[in-house]
Amino acid sequence: MKTLLPLSLLIVALTATAPARADSRVDIIPSVAYINPTTDVVDQDGITARFDATLGFGGRIAIYLNETVSLDLSGHYGRSSLAADIFGDPDAASVDLALFYGSAQLAVALGSEKRFILHGGVGLQGTNYDDFIEGGNIMTGVLGLSGWMPLSPTAALRVDFDAHFHTTYFEVGDVRTDELSQLDTVLAVGIQFTSGGR
Repeated sequence: MKTLLPLSLLIVALTATAPARADSRVDIIPSVAYINPTTDVVDQDGITARFDATLGFGGRIAIYLNETVSLDLSGHYGRSSLAADIFGDPDAASVDLALFYGSAQLAVALGSEKRFILHGGVGLQGTNYDDFIEGGNIMTGVLGLSGWMPLSPTAALRVDFDAHFHTTYFEVGDVRTDELSQLDTVLAVGIQFTSGGR
């Protein structure tokens, strides 16, 4: 998708300019995510529509500013569909699409071993439809929680949960649907690789 290139360039640039101090650290976390848009994007005049939950692939980069605070950049991409229920018929219409969720968040590690992490910031939901609906990008607010369990001095099992909050509507010709509040969740499981060990 067109949203992948700018985010990738941002990640590369920030990683390359991270301070090269002895205590600096960069964690790279490739992961698989369960993407779950939990609310209808259309609910009007007997018609409802919602993105189907799906698996996504991507990852996260955590650039540590000190032992506790990091800048986290994430992105996950998956295939889904927009399914419509028209006057009680749940199989009335469906459009395939690609979904992308990305974020830039400030994260704070908690506890003596820093195994639990609270984070929040801004995000992006990108859509690219296979058919007649025009895709687009929506800015989101993001809150999340992460945790990790060591597997070796340089690797750990990591789980990240991000909740994306935003509003959305559709325009088809001169018709515009009601603007609805959205909650989309991204639950990712991956392996965290730490530069230089812990």
